[in-house]
Amino acid sequence: MRVRIFFTSLFCIVLGTSRVAAQTSLIGVWKDGDEFSYAIEDNHSVSVGTAILNQSLKLETNWHVKTVGVDGSAVIAVQIERVRYKADQKGVPISFEELSFDSQSPAEARNEREMSTLGALNAFVGSQMLVTINEKQELSKFELSEPLAAHLESNQITLELAGVFGHTFTTNGMQRRITSWLIPSQSKPVSKGETWRREQLIRYEDFFVCVDTYTMEGPTLWDGQTLIKIDVKTELMLPDNEKGKQVVKIAEQNGGGVVFFNERTGRITDATLRLHIAQERKYAPRSLNTMINAKLLANPKQ
Repeated sequence: MRVRIFFTSLFCIVLGTSRVAAQTSLIGVWKDGDEFSYAIEDNHSVSVGTAILNQSLKLETNWHVKTVGVDGSAVIAVQIERVRYKADQKGVPISFEELSFDSQSPAEARNEREMSTLGALNAFVGSQMLVTINEKQELSKFELSEPLAAHLESNQITLELAGVFGHTFTTNGMQRRITSWLIPSQSKPVSKGETWRREQLIRYEDFFVCVDTYTMEGPTLWDGQTLIKIDVKTELMLPDNEKGKQVVKIAEQNGGGVVFFNERTGRITDATLRLHIAQERKYAPRSLNTMINAKLLANPKQ
């Protein structure tokens, strides 16, 4: 009888241990003075009728943790180190069909319009933002440096470019690009198959409530590392104050992605989020495709 009780107890201990081991903490780990780098790529394509505009913006950014509060919140200075940009268009009333820019090896502009565009892109290099993130990786504050804010909000050339290229040259677009791939975590460890949600108001030409649903997939091998995989499903909905009004309707949408998290370092190693929207419009249908990828770069200080 004692032997039976012993093995029953042992089985319960092993079962309990396996359950604990299967749970994962997704808490961000921040330390004063930490520095790390992310390459953030934003691909954006818009088509209205027969007109098509494709853009690709890649930013190499340095993240420097300035302070960490007692609640685990970190104030991080994010500086843009390098800018790469490509655009091509068909049927859009601008003065070029293709444009390519790399701040490390800038090409000569072919006309005045290109010169303005390349100048606006080059002005991003060295620009800083202050990002405040808590240990659950939730964004609580996003603040542009004064030069960057002025460049986006007051520079006439940049404002004109925003009219053509949209969110690439806006404050809202900059915040989304730098932080949208940061996933909020649970305050407690999560198990395989567990889900949680985030709702936030965003702007894709129009305002929508973005509902992200996260599903824990657990440990997986990625690029030679064992990382935690989280699947993401994204759905856009109209805000409550817009429901029932005559607004642009979403005829079709498909959004989601995958995030790889390093539990040891408490940082996201790689994240890719995609969204496709087809909208009904009075004069011409419009479709939008976006993809944001953030990849942690090799860092000798890590």
